[in-house]
Amino acid sequence: MIQRQHEQTLNVWFSEILEGFGLNAKPETMYPEGRIDIEVRIGQPEVMVALEAEHGQNRAKQREAIKDADSRLKNDIADCSLAICYPNNTTRETLPNATLMWTVRDSIGVTENWISGTVAELVSVIRRLPDQLGEPDAVAKTLSDRLDNAVGRLNASQMRMLAQALDLPGWHRGKASHAPSARYDRAAKRALLVVATAAMFHSRLDSHLPGLRPEYDNRVQGGDTPFKGDWPPAMAHQCVRDDSPIDAFHDAWNLILALDYKPIFETACAALQSCPPDHTFAQAIRQTTYAAIRTTERIASLRHDLLGRIFHTVLDTARYDGSFYTTTAAATLLATLAIRADMCEWSDPEAVRSLRITDPACGTGTLLMATAERIHDIAPHLREDEDTARALIEDVLSGYDVNLTATHMAATTLGLLSPTTRFKNMKIGRVLLGLDDDGVARLGSLEFLEHQAKLVSWPTTGQIASQIDSDENMAQPEPSDLVIMNPPFTRDSLRHDQFSRAQEKKMKARERWIFANKPVHLSSNGNAFLVLANYIRKAEGSTIAAILPLVTATNASALEIRRFLARNYHIEFIVTSHDPERIYFSENTSIGEMLLVCRQWNINNSEAKPPTQVVNLSVNPATPADAIVAAAAISNGRVDSQGYGSLNVAPRREIDAGDWGAVQFLSAYLRRRFVMLRRGKLAFVKPLNQIASVGPAGQGIRGIFDRSTVPGADGMVALWHHQTDVTQSMSARVDTHVVPKSGKESNAKHLWEQRGTMLLPTRARLNTVRMLSVRVNTPALGSAWVPCRPNMQENDTEILEKSLCVYLNSSIGILAVLGDRSNKIPSYPQFSMDDLNRLIVPDFAALDNNALNILVSAYDAHANNTLLPLPQMDADPVRAALDTAVRTALGIDVEEVATIRRHLAAEPSVTGKRHAGLSA
Repeated sequence: MIQRQHEQTLNVWFSEILEGFGLNAKPETMYPEGRIDIEVRIGQPEVMVALEAEHGQNRAKQREAIKDADSRLKNDIADCSLAICYPNNTTRETLPNATLMWTVRDSIGVTENWISGTVAELVSVIRRLPDQLGEPDAVAKTLSDRLDNAVGRLNASQMRMLAQALDLPGWHRGKASHAPSARYDRAAKRALLVVATAAMFHSRLDSHLPGLRPEYDNRVQGGDTPFKGDWPPAMAHQCVRDDSPIDAFHDAWNLILALDYKPIFETACAALQSCPPDHTFAQAIRQTTYAAIRTTERIASLRHDLLGRIFHTVLDTARYDGSFYTTTAAATLLATLAIRADMCEWSDPEAVRSLRITDPACGTGTLLMATAERIHDIAPHLREDEDTARALIEDVLSGYDVNLTATHMAATTLGLLSPTTRFKNMKIGRVLLGLDDDGVARLGSLEFLEHQAKLVSWPTTGQIASQIDSDENMAQPEPSDLVIMNPPFTRDSLRHDQFSRAQEKKMKARERWIFANKPVHLSSNGNAFLVLANYIRKAEGSTIAAILPLVTATNASALEIRRFLARNYHIEFIVTSHDPERIYFSENTSIGEMLLVCRQWNINNSEAKPPTQVVNLSVNPATPADAIVAAAAISNGRVDSQGYGSLNVAPRREIDAGDWGAVQFLSAYLRRRFVMLRRGKLAFVKPLNQIASVGPAGQGIRGIFDRSTVPGADGMVALWHHQTDVTQSMSARVDTHVVPKSGKESNAKHLWEQRGTMLLPTRARLNTVRMLSVRVNTPALGSAWVPCRPNMQENDTEILEKSLCVYLNSSIGILAVLGDRSNKIPSYPQFSMDDLNRLIVPDFAALDNNALNILVSAYDAHANNTLLPLPQMDADPVRAALDTAVRTALGIDVEEVATIRRHLAAEPSVTGKRHAGLSA
């Protein structure tokens, strides 16, 4: 009884602490279905969170807290709940600084995931809990389907008029004609999405509008004309039921424009007025707006970045402009790491107003929204300060994008944070990507580097957006304290394919002009935005935070941008995902990604630049609440102890040199051993290209040769495929004949002269691959394989080939291959000629004859023996025998090799499964 009374007292104290953080918390609340220890009500519409607490953190207390939390969900008392355990012997004095334990119970029967953290971290989690309600993807799909149905009502002429009213191009597939086809269905769907989001925002505004009657009419230029119209506008649900929904919504939105909200409603009005108001178009608008209003009535739908999800279900240009949707969890994680408590004097409204945060590729505003939420977490009083809250949206945050629909979504998304915000000063702009009226190529936000970024006006009723050359159409972001972004990333062969060939030629010529003498490799455009971020940052104390392809940390083409950033910034965090279920931080992509946080560093600073924290996550946070706790673990150096993954502390010399290879392995042990291997501390080593010639690459072979089932006149053969159910031992057989393509006989002869009996793979699916080097029965070329020819006298070639083959299929060799891979997809690396040429191999000239004999004997003994796939390498007797030969020949400790083999076999990129934990 005394224990229970003390728990009740702790609940009262804790609710007071939560109220101090700005939460609406109430202790010991009785309902007919049961008592809630602490109830917290969040947002509008309101979500009720139940906190069920126990005093003590042992297993029995955890079970009791979970039981109570689950019962609140089962009895429908709460929308979501947490089980909380206070530390033993908690007092009123120790509670504010206590290390709490909690687990989120957003549905009954969820897996326990107990987290330890501070009160402030728990508060941030509580604020994000509503984001976990409902099924946002299902809601987005439902609305997307409704839009498809609405578009299906329209004829081709209506689709075209609707798209053209919003300056949206027609859709074309491929590059054959390089001219837009007559299809406007997807563009029309995006236009209806603009109408739908305006209806959603209208619905959110309805409860606020009566008290917001404008003093001046913002539809009139100058803004000093007194407003004289009727007020308030008709409510959204009234408009959708009107006999003429087009007129009803247009009248209501036009009236709302007298107050503000131009980015949202002016574009939507243009869509409403795009087509003659016949029955067909009216029904399409009714169906669109009805579906949108129904969406806002579902509490869960408003607790996610729903607009971003919807937008990217209908986006038709991601293939060409690299636009990918940032998950809300990733946005929360990046914003939390980027914005520190010491970034600003948060208690000073003027200091907050003076902050400048820019996203030059803002898309639908996910990162800007996460940034605003992070600021509210640090300074919860700002939620209640209407003036400062409005300044956050109008003054602090700015975003630019090339996509009209995306910028419309961004304005709406930020507006949903505070529907009473005035939008006239909102700094969300669409920048021109393409050719202007004078035929000059414009590269969107990248034009800021040349002071020539051109803003495209919002489409207005009855006219298409103007693109005139005038001072007011030019934009330049203010110097920013934080540049946060998920920049587009499109390879050169696809970029600008939405334009004609002549237009594309001008666009790429403009890129070469802007990025001449800059550390940007234009094989892809993502790194160009890092140069832009550096350009628009403030001179002192600024930060760059970005979501980037993982290859930015590993590829040779990105070496100069890595060195550029390291010279000017402290690379504070590099965060990667080694979660096979989600190696990315964006939706609609399958490539590996990383989070990067860089702090401005004065090169004259006498203090030593700190090392970089490279965090490799074993589980990628799935929700904003999870991301909050993961960010706290990262910031506080608790990644390993909290079970989030591994922390590698990369020294300044590595980062400054552009060596960011600590991203390659989840196992910090493997990373350390790879560095030792490369530095020659495990054995004497050299890059492969110093002892052998590698090539020709398979791409060249496929361009010159055709495959054949019968021998050609020259008897040319190749190992074409890398089939793991066929190639299972070091001794392999060629699998195809090749013949020169017509007219390419001379090229074929030159390539045939580079054939070899030893071959290396150009790609490997790590969960099934067995061989990382083979020898074939006759000299050959390859497609999925590349010849490797030792630079030695003829009688020594066989010795070196056999020795190399044993090494590359041993655990040490596999460590060398994976430690330097290009990490587009960690589990399916594709090895370029650069990758293979720099591969670390033993310096065989430094080995005595006995060591070489050990390696050659191992090859002869096991050349035809089957090796198991890499995930089974720790139980593979043949691999163990190769390891024995390599460690003996190179003088490496037996336990060291065994531990390397064990860790490699457990790597998520090798197993294709989440890491289950492995002791060193």
